[in-house]
Amino acid sequence: MRLPFTLPRLIDVVTIVALFLLPGHLPADTLVEADGTVNQAKNLARLNVGAHIDRINPGGCVEAVSIASDSNENPAALILDDNTLSCPLPQGDTTFIITLPRISVLQRFAFINQNAAAQGNFELAVSNYRLGSTDPKWQSVHPPMKFGGSRLFNMPVLGVEAKYVRLTFHVRKEGRLAGVALYGSRTLEGFADRSVLRAETSFSIGAMKLVTHLEDTLNFNFANSYARARIAYISSGGAPAALRMIDDDISTSFSFDPEDKHPTVIVALANRQSLHRVSALYEMGQGQFEVYLLDELGSMPGDLSKARLIASVTGQNTDGNAAVDFDARGARYIALRWTRKTVSKEPVKVSEIAAFGTVPLSILNLEEVPESFVQNFTGVAGAYIIPPELAPVSP
Repeated sequence: MRLPFTLPRLIDVVTIVALFLLPGHLPADTLVEADGTVNQAKNLARLNVGAHIDRINPGGCVEAVSIASDSNENPAALILDDNTLSCPLPQGDTTFIITLPRISVLQRFAFINQNAAAQGNFELAVSNYRLGSTDPKWQSVHPPMKFGGSRLFNMPVLGVEAKYVRLTFHVRKEGRLAGVALYGSRTLEGFADRSVLRAETSFSIGAMKLVTHLEDTLNFNFANSYARARIAYISSGGAPAALRMIDDDISTSFSFDPEDKHPTVIVALANRQSLHRVSALYEMGQGQFEVYLLDELGSMPGDLSKARLIASVTGQNTDGNAAVDFDARGARYIALRWTRKTVSKEPVKVSEIAAFGTVPLSILNLEEVPESFVQNFTGVAGAYIIPPELAPVSP
């Protein structure tokens, strides 16, 4: 059976979301701007922008990764949009090579050390050309760095240019790796704007009816800024910072007020979508996590008594995340609510929220924007030139 991640690399894959500003519940003058700590860059190490990942086994053998799940042993999870998925990071040396869709200028690298369990050293190297995993032509970005003792690893790589990124882990104590991120020059807004012409929900739903094989589909996170999602309601905390929960960045988080007994957030999707999985990356400790779906907001958005309760997770999640899978259901809004078991002076902190639906690969637009294509050849939009003939050169 063919698997979705063994397809040829998706070059310049664009979102298939309807990118419309919220027309309804919140008046335009109440839509707050993001504060200075909200991420504005797109994570380029994602399947939804055409990234690809290989794991290099001992001896230099390349293993092309395929599918991932919650009990996943496969590093395909590292390029999916769900930061609650992870893969093992065993003792010894482990190398991954991430191929970006094009040469990009990077800004920052990050990953999640699940439960802060793994310990060791880490190296990052880059190249604009395909190289063997041990080729000396790889350009080291930084001397080996220690990791361990903290959940989040975050490192600036300002001005580094790359198409291929080699991640090498020298692990003394095993753990699990998640949330790999390479933030680059492409912005969330720019990534979203490219999708306007291909994004209507009616079109994507119609295309889904033609799909007969699950391997021809892709999970997509509709609850993110790059999908034109918006924060419609928060029960407490500063409104501008709330966008950190949907900014495609594991290193930014939003804090509810410590006195808030039931921290609640409602995310408005660009339009109604069919969803089958909701996940969240957060810090709370022991308590309850609930997921609701809504089609409209009433005069009191915080009252979820008439909303559809999809799942309730009780207990202490030492991983600091939760994910619920359910039969596909349509919704315009998703609501997440946390309830602590005991009183605490520490606020509930939420890093990322995701709501996944299934979309067909067949509606993805793999072509360059025509104006960009023309400009690549001429430097001026609207005029074509004949490319020069190049003499063949032997390798």
